Amino acid sequence: MTNRDLQLLKEIVDIFIPKCVPEYVSEAFAENNRKIEHPLDEEVEEMLNEIKKKIRDEDEDYRIFYFTDEIKNIWKLIIQKSIKCLRYFDSREPYLENQSKHPVAYGVEELSKYFDKYIKFESMLYGGGKYYRDHVVHVFRVWLLGLECLLDDDGIYLKRIVIQRDVKVNSLEKISIWSMIALTHDLGYPLEKAQGIIDQTKDMMKSFIANPSVSMDLSFNGIQNNMNDFVVRFISSKMHEADNKCPREDNADEEKRFVARLQPKYYFKFQKSLERYNHGILSTIIIYKLLRYFLESDFSINEDYLFDKEEARQFYIRREILRTIASHTCHDVYHLDMLSFAFLLIVVDDAQEWGRKRISELYVNKDSTYEFLSIVPQFDIGVSNHGKESIKIHSLTVKEKFSFKNLSDLQETLLSLYKQCKGYKEIFRDGQDTTRRNFTFKKNCEIVYEETKQVVFCVDLLISNDDRPRFTIATSCDAKKPLETFNLQFLNKLFCKSDVQQTRKDENGRKFTYEIADKSE
Repeated sequence: MTNRDLQLLKEIVDIFIPKCVPEYVSEAFAENNRKIEHPLDEEVEEMLNEIKKKIRDEDEDYRIFYFTDEIKNIWKLIIQKSIKCLRYFDSREPYLENQSKHPVAYGVEELSKYFDKYIKFESMLYGGGKYYRDHVVHVFRVWLLGLECLLDDDGIYLKRIVIQRDVKVNSLEKISIWSMIALTHDLGYPLEKAQGIIDQTKDMMKSFIANPSVSMDLSFNGIQNNMNDFVVRFISSKMHEADNKCPREDNADEEKRFVARLQPKYYFKFQKSLERYNHGILSTIIIYKLLRYFLESDFSINEDYLFDKEEARQFYIRREILRTIASHTCHDVYHLDMLSFAFLLIVVDDAQEWGRKRISELYVNKDSTYEFLSIVPQFDIGVSNHGKESIKIHSLTVKEKFSFKNLSDLQETLLSLYKQCKGYKEIFRDGQDTTRRNFTFKKNCEIVYEETKQVVFCVDLLISNDDRPRFTIATSCDAKKPLETFNLQFLNKLFCKSDVQQTRKDENGRKFTYEIADKSE
């Protein structure tokens, strides 16, 4: 089994960068190619290549943790280069016209200091809960996995990603946007989990103090609340074309102007997410406050504050980064579009499971294996008609494989997959305008349970644009006897709060299919 990190690094360094980057530079500059800094330039390529050389095919997935210091340096460098690249293509700045000037990524040093403290705090967070897992190497892996999705098959996914209708963003800008999203989306995690540590401290103190008082105020006050509200308003707004034309004048040659308008549903949902200390919205606030790239954003919802076309474009680029990060932990926001970074982050973040140990696994050699197989987007697999509009339908399929010899591990994983399924059902739920949803999402997990005879569990989640979501478990075995243990009664007991139905039985009695659904569905 090939080391998954090595596989990703090989694809990106040996295939995608040499093949795609020259094309993207030509796209941005036509025949006047320029050498600019961006997240996949020669310096980053060289640092990735150094890590790649130190990992072997036979290495375990935990090998990459030996290179945490190198990853921390790459993390900082990629964020710097992403900001520089985005600033370079901002036509309001001087860099396109004056090649002697070079953009600077102000605030990255402060963000890097926060990240250093994050890393030091990481070891404490392992004690904050038995389900806590690494979030330092994780964000690097999310970045790599997202690049694989975006750049595979001649970069078709990257080309199809849309920031906003009629807003043009080149491929280097899109890679920079993804890099910012992937590498900063979990920065708020320590703040979210800190409350759990406080609660556990109180619980421990009850052993020797009758009424323990442990206080730590994590709330925001005064000017901090005003600043946070500004960020929430920013990510909850969109642009409308300003109607300031005089009917007696010919305005045909006048440049379009735009005004920002608050989207109340987004605003309330993100306010609620902030109230709950969800780490997505906290990460958004952290990077907005620390990075001058965001502090320089033009934004106001006043009637007389007009944006020109480039100001509106820059608003949408910044909003895409911030809203995507905030949305990935805000399940009140549902998703309609596969061709967005918000969709990609949710799926890739969830798929990155290899090499992430919980505290309960740190000192135990678990008799199990996990293999992430693939994440495959497909495009134009069908067409859906919505009124007079024809919507192209796409799909994304995630595949993974487990093997267990311990019954409790099997049961825990089946329950975990169903919990994950409920999360997907929630964020890909039906609602207003979901008839315009343009994707089908599939997740397939093969679980091999070996005790005496090998029993295979095929767990499938299907969320379709034109049918209800389905979560099914198919059990199969070469012999009939083991399947008598993992029958309808077994699943009813395991999913005791859900409705379990047998939907299919093979003629030879060696394969059974069951569907599990909430009783409220």
